[in-house]
Amino acid sequence: MRRPDVPVLMSHRRLVAMLEAQGATEPVEGRVDAEEFVPRALLQDSNDSKDGKAGARLPSLFLLRKPPEVGPCRGVRVRCTAEEFRRWREAALAYAAAVDRVSAEVETARERAAHARWWVPGERRRADEASREVQRRYAEVVREASEAYAPVRDEIHRAIDAEEERFRESLRERGLTLEEVQRRLWSRRLSQGRDNPSGGTATGGTGGFGFGGF
Repeated sequence: MRRPDVPVLMSHRRLVAMLEAQGATEPVEGRVDAEEFVPRALLQDSNDSKDGKAGARLPSLFLLRKPPEVGPCRGVRVRCTAEEFRRWREAALAYAAAVDRVSAEVETARERAAHARWWVPGERRRADEASREVQRRYAEVVREASEAYAPVRDEIHRAIDAEEERFRESLRERGLTLEEVQRRLWSRRLSQGRDNPSGGTATGGTGGFGFGGF
């Protein structure tokens, strides 16, 4: 029986591959869609797994996407210079690479421990100790990588706040509030859902609403 304090090893989604496959390589007309992504931690508390909880998450990073020519943006459309974009992207890739490396080490050590030969004196003990050591280092590496990324994370949050404030100001000039626009869009989405039970024309997330792309 698994002890309650033994972490459960989940499969790790390679973050660098995700960023390179889905992310933009440059801003478009000084804008980019910034989507905050919260990866699932590789090591999970066994009690969370048994209780059906969502489980531990790593500190967030931003996926920078090319603004689509049509349709709603994914995340929030923010303004940035080419230099800001380069720094944002490089910082996200550095964070992702650090998490990917230590996650691969954890997976390799756990695999070796699982296949240690019990009949070889000391092999299982050494494999278990190595696995526990890299699991302890996992939290440290993630913390250090997140701290290094934190200034960029905060900078993008400020860019999002600035876009929201610009949008609120444009609404105030028209005698509207952000909350009123959101309610109208939500009501429209519900009406579309009633007219089309399959929901085929309804958009996901916020109903196609994004102040960055307004």
